[in-house]
Amino acid sequence: MRAETNMMLMSPLNNGKPHASKLHQLDIETGKIVTEWKFEKDGADITMRDITNDTKGSQLDPSESTFLGLDDNRLCQWDMRDRKDGSIVVGSLDGKIRLYSKTSMRQAKTAFPGLGSPITSVDVTFDGKWVLGTTDTYLVLICTLFTDKDGKTKTGFGGRMGNRIGAPRLLKLTPLDSHLAGTTNKFHGGHFSWVTENGKQERHLVATVGKFSVIWDFQQVKNTAHECYRNQEGLKSCYCYKIILKDESIIESRFMHDKFAVSDSPEAPLVVATPMKVSSISMSGKRTRTG
Repeated sequence: MRAETNMMLMSPLNNGKPHASKLHQLDIETGKIVTEWKFEKDGADITMRDITNDTKGSQLDPSESTFLGLDDNRLCQWDMRDRKDGSIVVGSLDGKIRLYSKTSMRQAKTAFPGLGSPITSVDVTFDGKWVLGTTDTYLVLICTLFTDKDGKTKTGFGGRMGNRIGAPRLLKLTPLDSHLAGTTNKFHGGHFSWVTENGKQERHLVATVGKFSVIWDFQQVKNTAHECYRNQEGLKSCYCYKIILKDESIIESRFMHDKFAVSDSPEAPLVVATPMKVSSISMSGKRTRTG
């Protein structure tokens, strides 16, 4: 593995059977065992008959960190990058967004009720406190924080929110911009800007519709005192955004991570892919338009 600098070793003989419940990661350059991996689920050892790389040439990739384990009736993928399993957010056609804890996939810890529109994609902030769902005509932003019966603040990934679910915020285009985007075009691929460090806040949300990349200020959108919300009844909708217009339909819009930005600007550039071209756009550039 990892450009052939590491080797995964297993001892397949276990009580006379060709199965192993753990394996060792060997650093070939030093000749030392650097990690011991144990196969376990819900506190019980599970065995593997064999392991293999994910793809045919993945052992040549220095960044590759996953491998497959095969047992008589089980196929698993193992990730060497983090000892902790991540929680999972799932959007569904019934419009609900479900949060699953890292300990069980049998039942969702929290299910946010749908608003009638199917969820086509989801994203989550690094700290797990906010979830973004995309529908054909709007984005839905949900705060997962709540206070449990013991007065502790948790997210809906780790505890059941029940009737303590807060009202979502809706992110929409104005009627004029919706018309200009094309009434047959649909929102897709709503994402937060990149964050991989604790304590740092995502700055923007971006989604694509037709020839538009639509960008919201995350700090503004989640502020309950935001100007857009003052005179609205019921669910609050935000219409404050920037639009980046391209000459053809946009396939995908994503923010680069700050550490890979080549400029000194505090804003990481937006990368926009059209069918024939990929371009990066500075958030402080002139090719933005406020809707």
